[in-house]
Amino acid sequence: MKELKIEDIDLTGIKAVIFDLDGTLYDNSWLPLRLIMGDPKHAFMLALERHVRHLIQGQEFGDADTFYRTLFTHISERQNVSYLDAKEWYFGKYMPLTISILEKHYKAEKFVTPLISELKQRGVKTAVFSDYSCVEEKLRAIGLDPQLFDFCEAAPDLGGLKPNRNLFLRLLDVIDATPQETVFVGDREDTDGRGAKAAGIRFIKV
Repeated sequence: MKELKIEDIDLTGIKAVIFDLDGTLYDNSWLPLRLIMGDPKHAFMLALERHVRHLIQGQEFGDADTFYRTLFTHISERQNVSYLDAKEWYFGKYMPLTISILEKHYKAEKFVTPLISELKQRGVKTAVFSDYSCVEEKLRAIGLDPQLFDFCEAAPDLGGLKPNRNLFLRLLDVIDATPQETVFVGDREDTDGRGAKAAGIRFIKV
């Protein structure tokens, strides 16, 4: 991964820099395979969850409850399990397994802490914006203190998944910045870049 330096970001008029988490703050290579190996019994469920996310990404759900209800309903209908089983698997198995694997195999990119510290010294707000829940737990798992950032937000909590532009605009309300005052740093043009640009936010790809 490219090492991002403060010089790579034009901070003229910028009040906030938002970072994607997976694939941006750490190299998430092999994570899907490690998840399958860590829970082979639910290998199809793991693949199905990613498939359903792809189906509903960018849609507007308005709030977290509606988003998760839609996600778990899709999974239950396709996997022939109950809605509650899908929900319990996601929060009781999938997310804890992800955090455990991150703790064992992954570390934050070396550029992250110095960059965030430099941004803070310059009075620039920083945020993490992830398509998955348990943002703070995942940050700790890769060796980052969530308090290093001013804000840690999960897209589902704002009512959907990237690249829905409304999620980016809601996040701007949370951090009190306009699109013109914000930079988004991410690794995916199709989700991070597309959503940020739709909201009028400058995008930097790493």
